Amino acid sequence: MTMPQHEPLGEPGRHRPRAALAAAYGLGVLVTAAVFAAMDRQILVLLAEPMRQSLGLSDTQVGLLQGLGVTLFSGLAAVPVGWLADRYGRRRVLALCVLVWTAATAACGLAQDFGSLFLAAVALGIGEAGLTPIVYGLIPDIVSDRRRALANGIYTLAAILGAGLGIALSGALVEGLGTLRALMPPAASQLESWRLAFLCVAVPGPVVALMILMIRVRPARSASSTVVASGPEPRAWPYLSQHRRTVAGIFGGTGLAGLGLAAVSNWLPVVASRSYGATPAEVGQGIGLAYLAGTAVGAGGAFWAVRRLAVRHGPATPVRITSWGLVIAAGVSLCMPAASQPTHLYALFALQVASLIAASVLAPTMLQDMTPSVIRSRLIAVGGLVSVSMASISPPLVGLMSDFWASTPASLLWSVSLVSAFAMAAGAALMRTAEAPFVRTVDAVRLENTTADVGPSGAPGMARSVP
Repeated sequence: MTMPQHEPLGEPGRHRPRAALAAAYGLGVLVTAAVFAAMDRQILVLLAEPMRQSLGLSDTQVGLLQGLGVTLFSGLAAVPVGWLADRYGRRRVLALCVLVWTAATAACGLAQDFGSLFLAAVALGIGEAGLTPIVYGLIPDIVSDRRRALANGIYTLAAILGAGLGIALSGALVEGLGTLRALMPPAASQLESWRLAFLCVAVPGPVVALMILMIRVRPARSASSTVVASGPEPRAWPYLSQHRRTVAGIFGGTGLAGLGLAAVSNWLPVVASRSYGATPAEVGQGIGLAYLAGTAVGAGGAFWAVRRLAVRHGPATPVRITSWGLVIAAGVSLCMPAASQPTHLYALFALQVASLIAASVLAPTMLQDMTPSVIRSRLIAVGGLVSVSMASISPPLVGLMSDFWASTPASLLWSVSLVSAFAMAAGAALMRTAEAPFVRTVDAVRLENTTADVGPSGAPGMARSVP
């Protein structure tokens, strides 16, 4: 067995407070990065209607920006970015990703037509591609094993809350910029409010990147950022082939869930603005509060469900909870066309978030448990590629359906409802078939990780560290 790397004898616990502070700092920085990523992405959604009017875009073009531009390219870039993170260091690559999406956000605010805006959205997606696979690959490197599930839950909840906070702050920012124009330089004061908002949310990016580089990785867990030196570098393909039923069920089910959620989250601000005349600030506050309320209710329900079901279903618990949540979310989507005012839409969206929050909280630990540690970022990136590739279909599909039905407010909402409900129902069915294969995969991966930690004669395996 691998020998634990404890403190020197005679100095028990001397480094524990320092290690705890370092872990708290690292987790806090990752949460901060997630919040700013959410702001940069959500402001593209929140300001879709002002951009459409300013640049003369169609609903299909708006859908292409959010779907192909951000989501699809984020998925396509996730696998190579995950490989780079496993190979050359997760902190270093994540800091570079922050700088890329920051520059892309500023470029969105300077775009003059659909072509330049689409290129900026592509760069934004590529920059954000590394966030999920790198963060969930990095968390086991900065926290202890017994606190890993808690850290995953904290980060996931914070990221979801950050999405709600991001869109709320973005709405407030758009409204507040009007009162600050008199204090701005002439070149900036003449820009449209949506352009100024993009430039403002890009400002903190370099500081966040520097904070990421200062995260401290636990010495005993530097193997999470290593490759084995005594043999060939582990590859993801043999794992994917051996556990294809688990991968297809989990990755496919979560991908369909993302497709359904993208239909709602990307188009709800447009529906509220176009159908009910809500301002960007009102939409931001409404959807932001819906995120926060849904997260609070859903998180409480998640902890209750896990405690009630863990004994009965064991490792399959997160898969079962996820499938149930998707069924509820599909039903909520079908109710949306009955909304007669924006507050009804916000309330339904809050209920949908609550029904999906348990899956979001449990997903990181589920993915970590089913993937070998030395190729974790790459495999999580593959799952991300499947998810975002499917989710990227959603915004343009909704836009095409809306344009086909003459782009009326009612047709847009019906398009959102039908695409979302069908995708989430299909995702629930696929997740349900993945329970038994998932349990077998978790058992096999635990055995593989234990074997990888032991050398040929029972000695610890040799590994070379990557900063």
